[in-house]
Amino acid sequence: LPGVDVILDNVGGPYLQRNLDSLAVDGRLFIIGFMGGTVTEVNLQAMLARRLTIQVAGLRSRSLANKAQIVSEVEKNVWPAVASGKVKPVVYKTLPLSEAAEAHKLMESSSHIGKILLIP
Repeated sequence: LPGVDVILDNVGGPYLQRNLDSLAVDGRLFIIGFMGGTVTEVNLQAMLARRLTIQVAGLRSRSLANKAQIVSEVEKNVWPAVASGKVKPVVYKTLPLSEAAEAHKLMESSSHIGKILLIP
């Protein structure tokens, strides 16, 4: 099955099953927030069949020193991949800043996949 290698999710509960269904073999799901809720039901079969990994990590309860270390590691290990184009965000739609209300409605609908960008 094709799919993505890594998902960084800040929605949580209602997206868990669709995230699992979107992952490739040996895919990894990192949950960093629960904007959509913390409770859901999930079919674990996909996890076993495709050797998926779920990891949950929050920043709020961490010390300032630990947060600084995380930022340093991201700068060292993640930003170079972004800067080189190896890791790219998925852009769903670009709208002018004057259409911010429309962009917000689109975001609330959850009918998109990827980022909604506002440009000046």
